[in-house]
Amino acid sequence: MAAHGIQCWTTHSLDKVFPDSERPPRARNDISLKVARNETEDAQVAVRIPRGVEIERASCKLTPLAGPGGAEIPAGCLSAHWQWFIYVTHNPPANRDPATYLRKAPAFFPDAFLEEAEIRIRDEWTQPLWFSVRVPAQARPGRYAGALSLELQVRDGDRVEIEVPVTVEVWPFALPERFHLHHTEWFWPEAFVRTHGVKLWSEEHWAWIEKVARDMAAHKQDMILTRFTPWGGGETLRPSLVGMTRRSDGTFDFDFSLLDRWIETFKSAGVEWIEGGHVARRVGGWQSQIGFKRFPVCEEDGSLIPTGRDAMSEEEFEPIVEALLKGVYGHLKGRGWHRQYVQHVADEPVPENAGSWCRIAGLVKEWLPDVPRIDAVMAEGLDGYVELRLPQIQQIGEPSALQEPEQLWSYVCLAPQGVYPNRFLDYASIRNRVIFWLSWTLRLKGFLHWGYNAWRAWQGVPVPIEISPWTDATGGSIYCQDRNPLPAGDPHIVYPGKETICSSIRWEVVRKGFEDYEYLWLLDDLARAAPDGPAKQRAEDLLARVRTEIAPDPATHTRDDALLLATRRQMGEAISALWSG
Repeated sequence: MAAHGIQCWTTHSLDKVFPDSERPPRARNDISLKVARNETEDAQVAVRIPRGVEIERASCKLTPLAGPGGAEIPAGCLSAHWQWFIYVTHNPPANRDPATYLRKAPAFFPDAFLEEAEIRIRDEWTQPLWFSVRVPAQARPGRYAGALSLELQVRDGDRVEIEVPVTVEVWPFALPERFHLHHTEWFWPEAFVRTHGVKLWSEEHWAWIEKVARDMAAHKQDMILTRFTPWGGGETLRPSLVGMTRRSDGTFDFDFSLLDRWIETFKSAGVEWIEGGHVARRVGGWQSQIGFKRFPVCEEDGSLIPTGRDAMSEEEFEPIVEALLKGVYGHLKGRGWHRQYVQHVADEPVPENAGSWCRIAGLVKEWLPDVPRIDAVMAEGLDGYVELRLPQIQQIGEPSALQEPEQLWSYVCLAPQGVYPNRFLDYASIRNRVIFWLSWTLRLKGFLHWGYNAWRAWQGVPVPIEISPWTDATGGSIYCQDRNPLPAGDPHIVYPGKETICSSIRWEVVRKGFEDYEYLWLLDDLARAAPDGPAKQRAEDLLARVRTEIAPDPATHTRDDALLLATRRQMGEAISALWSG
């Protein structure tokens, strides 16, 4: 215990530390991690302030970790962020069983990372700090040691310093630069227009887009949703990634300058795949038919062609969509980008509108025969109409047996709830991370979520101001007429900072889940190639345990943090035993 009765302890990254959390009886005072090269690993430090003591300034200092033979992990590979508590107004509507969430809402839950290096801490409060170490791909294997130092300035003038020893054992193997599980989180660039007051596609806006690209790549995202036409559809003439003008002879000219900058920005950061935005949507309610999304097209004189449904039929608008997609594809091919391009049709077709969805999907294939179609689907019987099929994870049963070119991915959103895994803010972190163990067990090829940064008031929320994700976890959706309001955290997994994209516990856990998948992939690959012997047998036993105990199916995944973390560490040891470099 430090001066003034202040308590400090460490815990693992799956733990969630609450404002009223007390120091556990057998809590550790140090951080000890085992990490592969080209991997990031995390831990937490908790500081408990007693009654009557207030901290005016709390800060953290990080120094390089010294390793074998003079090697070091530089301070630039270490990070520490104070956590922010989000007020959650309601648990997921389908979660009646208290075992399916951490605490009954309304309550505060830890999630966002603050960009401020110094914070204040009130009395009778436990404040968590998230610590990460990123091990370079060329780091020398072995043991590294150093310390994390906390400095607490008490209101009465005293200064309390707390040193947390840090040891990192770097395993001999390295995770690959390109992961084997595709990953997309849908990015809403117009969010910065609302939250930061920047003009769409201005230099200030592009500066934020570049930060997003780097953040996505750091969290193992390799695909970016790229809407060629204005966000939200409609006929309003707004700057879009592809400008489209009809010539007097009925053919079209295109302006691809914004699209090129967009793709180059993400590719230079490491997000290499282009995920073409949806070309169609429901024309009415949830079960209504699927029709083309309308978007603005100009005449040569700059006037706007009426393309709304009251002015142009589906058959009349179809050639415009065809020209757009063919024009985009031809341009991507000319730039050498077409082999990393997939195309959406319309989001979440259900049985009632599957026929109209298939009609448009067939046209997309006719226009772009070499481009895989990708969609989140809620209907069966779409065989031959989608190459990258994404059902919700609870709808997947036996391991995938799809043959190329078809692939099975998964997605989660406001569903599933109950016993199934998801990334909601009031869930235990393991229920987020285990999604990616299930992805390996079920032989999935990718993962999608719609909400990277949908920082806005939800449709129908009757308030005159924008809603901040720092204070509202659902965009105010509980005030909508919808009987199924969004669960906490569903619209976003990052937060808008003043200068940076602020991460979250959930976003870091997603990254760990993707690294877990690589551990599983690598262990499986090495075991298949290894000669018979103890090392091979141990690897096969571990993989069998994952299939039967950790992630047998979406309904019965483990909720035991210790079991998952112990299995993860054992996999690292097993990979090291089989690794030849």
